[in-house]
Amino acid sequence: MDNDYLIDKILEIGEKNGFEVDIFLSKSESTSADLDGDSLDSIEENKDFGIGVRVLKDNKIGFAYSSDENEKVIYKAMENLVLDKYTDFPELAKNYPNPSGIFYKDILNMDEQELISDLITMEDILKESDITITGGGIGKSYEYNRIVNSKGLDIGEEFTYYSASISGIKDGETAYDYLTKTHRFNVEEMANKVKELLTLPQGIKTEYKGNIVLNTKALNSLLGYTLIPSFNAENVQRKRSVLTGKIGEKIFGDNINIIDDGTLNNALYSAKVDGEGTPTKRTILVEDGVLKNYLYDIKRANIEEGKESTGNGMRGYSSLPSVSASNFIIEPVEKIDDFDEYLCINNLIGAHTSNPITGDFSVEIRNSYIVKNGEKIPVKKGMLSGNIFEIFKDAIPLDNVEQRGKLISPPLLINGKIIV
Repeated sequence: MDNDYLIDKILEIGEKNGFEVDIFLSKSESTSADLDGDSLDSIEENKDFGIGVRVLKDNKIGFAYSSDENEKVIYKAMENLVLDKYTDFPELAKNYPNPSGIFYKDILNMDEQELISDLITMEDILKESDITITGGGIGKSYEYNRIVNSKGLDIGEEFTYYSASISGIKDGETAYDYLTKTHRFNVEEMANKVKELLTLPQGIKTEYKGNIVLNTKALNSLLGYTLIPSFNAENVQRKRSVLTGKIGEKIFGDNINIIDDGTLNNALYSAKVDGEGTPTKRTILVEDGVLKNYLYDIKRANIEEGKESTGNGMRGYSSLPSVSASNFIIEPVEKIDDFDEYLCINNLIGAHTSNPITGDFSVEIRNSYIVKNGEKIPVKKGMLSGNIFEIFKDAIPLDNVEQRGKLISPPLLINGKIIV
């Protein structure tokens, strides 16, 4: 069935029954190649289609979704009504951002052999150092989302992603890395990072107290369960965030500036609009340590007087919109070269056990080493504990910014201790 016809039919049915209608249509396709040890395990191709429909009438909302191209989905939505006086659908805006670097046609044109070639490149880099490969993968994907509502909104966007991962083991030590970007990147650099970690001298068991550098990959796994959820307006309104009621207060040190920006070029979570059709924005969350704002979707903005959506209503076709960060940016301050001694942590295990309300955490460090006078001294397992909100009062963002998941940040210098 033609998608234009399907959308028009759903709008027509809804409007005939007195409903406002919102349609989220999504198409995606992906190809991936994976290793089982050092052997090619599989090449998979997947295609997906889905459509989610919301309807509004008399302060009630209904929702249904389907993977079939059939207008019957709106009848289910009209049956599934619940009371909701805060949700609304956005009007057509005058201007929309137009971030570049979120769609690359050459990703679509890549064939299986190119994927396998990148996989073999990573495999060879580890093998040449007698590292046993425990897994790895390469994948490309394409996504098309279209949001249409009965207020005249109709926006479609295309996205591409390229992902790579590699893991290995040597002398009982394991290491891995993974990366996703909107475009094809050089996988050699990533494989060489794993190689470097696994070819360092044998690690020592030691306690450590002093400067600790959390690399962006480790920082991303920790902040995703602690800091980032605290800016979510739903958590704030439900008093599940320590930042509730602290707008205008000094919550962190002067070095901390945090921004959420869905309009950024070449970023993983940039788009013209969020999942509701609201234009994406650049929202200053923390400036010089002072809390400036929270993140809102339409519903959470309507609950508070005088608030507007910050363009952070995220969704897939099978879910209702909810507040989520887009590109969560911590701005750099100093260079790592300014510090003579520090413990560098590349991976954390157990970040998911952190307390998202209080920010308390206790995690195991992996692939870590002490840097002292330019020499790297590997450190075996240890535990790092603390509270993320206390840490950010004295933390210093360094240089060398990269994106890992939603986080765009340099490594973070903190003061802490590791116990064995």
